[in-house]
Amino acid sequence: MRVAQERRGSSRIDKVFPVLVFSEEVGEQWCVARNISETGMFIEMPEPLPLRTKVIIRFQMPGDEAAICAIARIQNHYYLQYAGTDGLRALTGAGLRFLRFVPEIGAPVPEDRLH
Repeated sequence: MRVAQERRGSSRIDKVFPVLVFSEEVGEQWCVARNISETGMFIEMPEPLPLRTKVIIRFQMPGDEAAICAIARIQNHYYLQYAGTDGLRALTGAGLRFLRFVPEIGAPVPEDRLH
């Protein structure tokens, strides 16, 4: 039996958290982010945007005013089926590739970044 070889170039953090996704086609929508790395992440979306669509991803901690924003591109579409406690379940989503990180518009600059 062959063991599948990992093709990813960077480690991943399998953490579930909400992100705000903005696109010109749909506007803003909350999605669930999973499996993040330094080059991209997977987000659950009921109807994934077209491939190569550029989006702005806003990461924000609950109760915190500051946020980190990334510009990303829809790289892949996914439809996943899995067994849940109540039978067969499914979710759809998209793989995103980060293009660059940008400061949030109007966000205060932290003092340690001023010098």
